[in-house]
Amino acid sequence: MEHVVAFSVGNEGRQVFWNAEYFEPFLFLFTAVALAIFAYGIYRRWRIWKALGKPECRLDHMGERVKLLLINGLLQVKTFRAPYSGIMHGLIFFGFLVLLFGAAFDASEFHIAEPLGWAFLRGTFYLVFSFLMDLFGLAVLIGVLLAIARRYIQRPEGLGYQGKPDNTPDDAIALLLILGIIATGFVIEALRIHVTNPPWEKWSFVGWTLAQAFSGIDAGTSKALHKVAWWVHTFIALGFIAYIPYSRLLHMLTTPANHFMASLQPVGAIEPIRDFETAESFGVGKIEEFTRKQLFDSDACTRCGRCQDGCPAYLSGKPLSPKKLIQDLKTYWLERAPLAAVPAAEGVLARTLERVDGLVDAALKGATPGQEPAEKTLAGEVIDLHELWACTNCLYCQENCSASIEHVPKVIGMRQYKVLTEADFAPELQLTYRNMENNSNPWGIGAHLRADWAKDLGIKTLAEDSGAEYLFYVGCAGSFDDRGKKVSVAFAKILKAAGVSFGILGTEEGCCGDSAMRGGNEYLYQSLAQANIEVMKTYNVRKIITTCPHGYNALKKDYPHFGGQFEVYHHTEIIADLIAQGKITLKKPLEGLAAYHDSCFLGRYNGIYDQPRRILAAIPGLELTEMDRNRGKSFCCGAGGARMWMEEDIGERINNMRTDQAIATGASTVAVGCPFCLTMISDGLKDRKKEEAVAALDIAELVWKAMGLEEAKPPVDVCAVPPAS
Repeated sequence: MEHVVAFSVGNEGRQVFWNAEYFEPFLFLFTAVALAIFAYGIYRRWRIWKALGKPECRLDHMGERVKLLLINGLLQVKTFRAPYSGIMHGLIFFGFLVLLFGAAFDASEFHIAEPLGWAFLRGTFYLVFSFLMDLFGLAVLIGVLLAIARRYIQRPEGLGYQGKPDNTPDDAIALLLILGIIATGFVIEALRIHVTNPPWEKWSFVGWTLAQAFSGIDAGTSKALHKVAWWVHTFIALGFIAYIPYSRLLHMLTTPANHFMASLQPVGAIEPIRDFETAESFGVGKIEEFTRKQLFDSDACTRCGRCQDGCPAYLSGKPLSPKKLIQDLKTYWLERAPLAAVPAAEGVLARTLERVDGLVDAALKGATPGQEPAEKTLAGEVIDLHELWACTNCLYCQENCSASIEHVPKVIGMRQYKVLTEADFAPELQLTYRNMENNSNPWGIGAHLRADWAKDLGIKTLAEDSGAEYLFYVGCAGSFDDRGKKVSVAFAKILKAAGVSFGILGTEEGCCGDSAMRGGNEYLYQSLAQANIEVMKTYNVRKIITTCPHGYNALKKDYPHFGGQFEVYHHTEIIADLIAQGKITLKKPLEGLAAYHDSCFLGRYNGIYDQPRRILAAIPGLELTEMDRNRGKSFCCGAGGARMWMEEDIGERINNMRTDQAIATGASTVAVGCPFCLTMISDGLKDRKKEEAVAALDIAELVWKAMGLEEAKPPVDVCAVPPAS
């Protein structure tokens, strides 16, 4: 096909396939080969995804899923949360996206527009097009150089594990392929401009600038170099396409797909076990017992390390790294993908691909064709038990993952297997679970004492007055822990002073079960939850207030699985509303500097960041400061995920690390909104010998003090004569 077009000022343009007019048939052939290799790689991966893992529907609510795809897959919103790596990745992603559209314009111009006698890459449109192609090509080039500098020069902790880089040859190959595509593309453009020298190609500013470097080379030599560069560029680009399914570049497809398949359940909600009557084992004991989506997660992982950067277990010296956990699972499920587990192929082509697949599978594993690798214990060998039990369920990994990977459900699934199927878990948890079974609280204190904290406050139970608007679900810490009981008293006094209609369940209240569920004892959790729901339904409870974010989260997100549909509020939400409505007045100044600690289950799980801060800002005399890690990047206190009841015998204590962060602010008060956090921060202050200088207080305690309604004690008569003994 001959393309002879007169270009001139006013009709600017360029000849597509300049100096390569006869390369087109070969290009089609090589492109077909590259696409075939690409398609086979995707086909092979799809068969593994389909063969391993249990089915899980992630195709519901298509509108919402498309929205997630556009926001996080196309606009890269999650990626941009980390400035340096976000900009770096954005330059590469958006640059490549624009260049891809540019290539499509070129192809349609050459194969469609020109043969039909018209074209659009002309005049002003072409000039703008040329400028944009160079601009976004330069963006990709800068992005790749930033990526190389970050991975091989800066080497941040997130790109390694325990101080050692985890770079692989695949990382370098992927970056060099992209670098080669862009660099050779600019060289081709520069050589073409050097030979043709049209004045309007100044709009191709990178190519025009680079063309000056070839000014001493004659036209014949330049055209020969152009042909060589053209083929080098072509083979690198086609090699890039063929390489995608077999490398980390696969995330170009799997990460957007993972955003599309993200969970639409409430943040942090855990799918319950529903087949206790029929199942022979519980939880996840084999790689095949994960869902297909959970396995797909690991193919979306880019090993960026954002999950690891704020993981309290990892940063405190525990062996757990969320990134490593996902990658270890991926390595194992790829090992456990022998063809024997893949459904038999049908048809000549499919059977041929199956035989090829067997050879490829063996080659990639370094094994003999047909030889199946030895099976490993999932929780114990693939994932070390210290890793499994170090997780605090703080959700930092999921909140900050740019690929929408769901780490915590995998951890809980494996814990369920260890607890329910193998009965293999820490002795401390054995005692905790026994206490919860016998007395419906982790301390094992007599259940008949649950309402003792309220006996002098005149608070009615729902059995005495079922017409109360709110149920104050006190929880175990607020009922039995000496420190937690003070919070319950302060909050109850605030409600009474504000005229809020509320009641408690008293001895009919049971443990919410959060620690049991997140510690893997799903059976115990469900029995506790169902007992609470039954009692609440008896009194027609509709609105619930809690002071514990763990109970708040369980009641709000997990109880609905068992028919417990309630409006659930955290006490900071209620207090903030009471202040805004003028129902309580804060008139007593509390001088000093206060640092607020964001509870994981209040913040990351439920998005409650502003209400506690509004309350503290409303207290006269109190100045609010922020810790270095706050809001969505807050550092865990170390008590979540049933860790409240377990010893820390590896690395530094997480609560001490968080306490140090609080002390570093210079605050005289650490304000919290969680009884677990209150205990952990208080213990940290004692360990650091700062309990005299810094006070850990719940927000309810601060508010009650600021209301200035403490009962006045009678004056002491120092002249009174003591009675005779």
